[in-house]
Order: sequence, then structure tokens, then C-alpha cells
Amino acid sequence: MKAKAWALALSLLVTPGAPSFAGDVVRVAEGPFVSGGAFFIARDKGYFKKVGIDIETRKFADGALAIPAMIAGEIDVSTMPASAGLFNAVSKGAPLVIILDRGNDSKDQAYTTISITNDMAAKGVKSIADFRLLKGARVGVNSVGSINQYLMAKALQKAGLNPVSDVSWVVNIGQPDLMKMLGQKNIDVAAISYQFSLFAKKSGWGPIVATGYDIEPGVQIATYAARKDFIAKNRDVMIRFAMAYLEGIKEFDAAAKAPSAHRDIIEILAKNTVLNKPEMVTAIAPHWTYINEDGLPNVDSIMAMQDFWAEKPFSLLKNKVSKEDLFDLSIVKEAAERLKKSNPFE
Repeated sequence: MKAKAWALALSLLVTPGAPSFAGDVVRVAEGPFVSGGAFFIARDKGYFKKVGIDIETRKFADGALAIPAMIAGEIDVSTMPASAGLFNAVSKGAPLVIILDRGNDSKDQAYTTISITNDMAAKGVKSIADFRLLKGARVGVNSVGSINQYLMAKALQKAGLNPVSDVSWVVNIGQPDLMKMLGQKNIDVAAISYQFSLFAKKSGWGPIVATGYDIEPGVQIATYAARKDFIAKNRDVMIRFAMAYLEGIKEFDAAAKAPSAHRDIIEILAKNTVLNKPEMVTAIAPHWTYINEDGLPNVDSIMAMQDFWAEKPFSLLKNKVSKEDLFDLSIVKEAAERLKKSNPFE
């Protein structure tokens, strides 16, 4: 009888029309950025609740800043940028694995950009093909080893420049401040997210000359990582978490392409991000980032980043991590299978 009762309880989690209820708690670290939109949608529209999960959200300005909290056991799941910091943390024993896509640069929904001053544009910098003219430039990025620095460095290499010796990096500055520095001509180039580059362009401070897609199509921007021990003890919870997130992805990508048809999504993104206002969210559409609807991150892109940071000229990594140690994609694959059998969100 107990076995039947337990089976019935589990079936309710994937039964269309099942009532929402309080259940398992998942502590999630997120940032106030539009690229986290699929999570915000799933949370605010009650999809996690629908599958028996209560979300406790803790905000961080950058996913990398959540790593100490994850190691301390204070966070179960966190947004995690694809960065040298992630590879170093895991190689040193950080008990986390990548489980979900959180955004990549597609052709139509590219989120990362390169902006330059009007002075640089006047010198002839119009696209990546002209980046040889950036020799000696001051390039601003948020942090060493970040996705922004990775893309800028790759673009410089395409132009035949050495990304360490041929430019001066201005680092450890938030993207809003980098945008302002571009306007004040304190830097010549800023590798920043689309909302900041668009503001700089509309303010007359300088044009957008490239997106992440132009540099490396499909480049992985960010992921979600989870604690290994939490997955081991709560595998079913994590599968249900991924189910709700996959539903959020569908609505996020649809709204990016047609924001006027998804006013509810626009309101959610405005409320939860630095964009703050619905009109600002709409203004940067579709450049919110693209999230793969199967929830799978671009493994090859992430592994290529690790190789890049480990090798010269940067050499930021002492040890590299294997795919097996860096990823657990079985969670999202099982979530997709459950949704095929029975979708509680339809």
C-alpha cells in the first residue's frame, strides 16, 4: 500500500492539471539580468510550484561570486558564467557540475557585444575585419577570464593581434561603468552586454561593431551549475526543477522574438532585472540571449574556452577539467523525457 501511495504521489508531479503545493526547497543564486529570464518566468508563473518545488532566490551581481556560497553549502543551484574562474574552481575541488544552458549567442539573439568610441570608428574600425586597427587600444571588460574577455581576445586574434601584448586591458569594472567610461573616452573599446552597448549607441558615444555570434557563433555565455551532493540526494527534485525551467525557456525564447505578444513575460523580466521597465526590456529584444529549448549547454564551446584559457598567451589555468567532471546533463535529458510522457504545464 505504501508503494502504491508513493507512486501516486510521484505521478501527481507530472499530471496535467495537478494542483500546486508546497514541497522541496531549492536555493538558487541568480543575477538581475535578462539572460536569467527563463528562471524568472518559471518561478513567477508558478511552474516550480506546479512540480512541488519551493524556490528560495538569492541575488548575486555575478554567478562567479556565488561559488563560495555553493562550496559552503548555502546554495544548491547557481547561474554560472562560462569563465576561467569556473574551470579553476572545479579543478581545485569545488563540488559543482554544469546542468543546464542559461544562454548563448545565436545569430538573432546575441547578447554579448563589442562597442567602440566614435574616435575608433573614425579611424576605420567598422567590423571585426578592422580590429587590426585596435593595436594599442584600451579595452574594458568586467573581469579577467570572463566570457567578455574571451570573445574580445578571440576577435583580436582573428585580426592577427596578440590579445595580451597588443592591447591594454582595463578590468574588474562593472558593465554599467564600462559603458560610461566609453562615453567619457577613458577606454577605447568595451566588451559589454547588449543593453549597455545599445544605450551607448543611442547616447552617441560609439557604435556596436560586433556581437558574440560574429566572433564565435553559438558561444556559451552562462550556465546553471548545481552542487554534486545536492543532486545525489535530490535527483528527482533536480529533474523536476529542470522540467519547470524547460517550460520557462520556451516562453522566454518566444517572447524575445515577439515581445508585443507576450506582455506578461515582459512584465516579469522588467520586475526582476536591471532593465526595470517594460519598455526597456522590449527595446533590446530579441537580444536577450538565446537559450536552447532542450536545455543543453554548448559543451564544445565551454571545453574550447577551457583550452583557450589554459594555453598561451593567457595561461590562466594550472589544470584542466574533463567533460565528465564538469557536466551532468542526465538531469535535463530525463526532464525532457518526462515532459514528453506527461506535461503538467499544458
